[in-house]
Amino acid sequence: MKVSITCPTCEKENVPSEIHSAVVDISDDGHYEFKCPNGHTSVTHLQLHGFEILFDIGAEAIIDGYYREAISSFTSALERFYEFFIKVVCASKGHDWNTIQELWKSVSNQSERQLGAYMFLYLQETGKNPPLLSDKKVQLRNSVIHKGKLSNKEQAIEYGQNVLDVIRPTLRMLKTDYIEGIHTTMTNHMSNMNKISDKGKRKTVIWLLTIVSIAYGEPGHDLRDLIDMLVEGRQGMSIKVTQV
Repeated sequence: MKVSITCPTCEKENVPSEIHSAVVDISDDGHYEFKCPNGHTSVTHLQLHGFEILFDIGAEAIIDGYYREAISSFTSALERFYEFFIKVVCASKGHDWNTIQELWKSVSNQSERQLGAYMFLYLQETGKNPPLLSDKKVQLRNSVIHKGKLSNKEQAIEYGQNVLDVIRPTLRMLKTDYIEGIHTTMTNHMSNMNKISDKGKRKTVIWLLTIVSIAYGEPGHDLRDLIDMLVEGRQGMSIKVTQV
């Protein structure tokens, strides 16, 4: 997955975008330092959570024909969504962010504990059991990730759709009932991108409208099937830029 970044100084001076833009590989920390051909140095922050990026990487893997990698990326996206849910709900209850982060460290390397925390917190909040992967899809995931099974395109798409069906209703609930928790979580997520070396440099924040997105897209965006979005390919993502 790649992201396009531009020089905000050149943009302000109406320099043609092909001169002051670059396409770079997406990074784990969402932090990009860019020196344009005109000598301006700027910093770009990508305002996306891990689950948003990882799900799109899974979709791109299907487009490129890497079906095993797609299932792995969809799995990681789901696990990172569990993390997002837990942190958003805890933040919405007024818990100190540093305390939340410290507690998360104790389960950060144990996916089963993360799933357990997610399930019981969801029950506590809603009185219902959370949507989860079907047993069939769990078996496929385990065979692919732990046993080296080579999945096919149909299996990858079905698995991705199942993950989408798990994430979407809960994300919709968060966006409706836990907006302050989302704000706290994303604010702290973005603050972690700031580095001492950024001082004095022009900053830009960008976000992409991903397949499973915290941001609101066009009406019906979060109701479309994965297969429909795969047909669109990489042309379906929108970009919003905010200069800081």
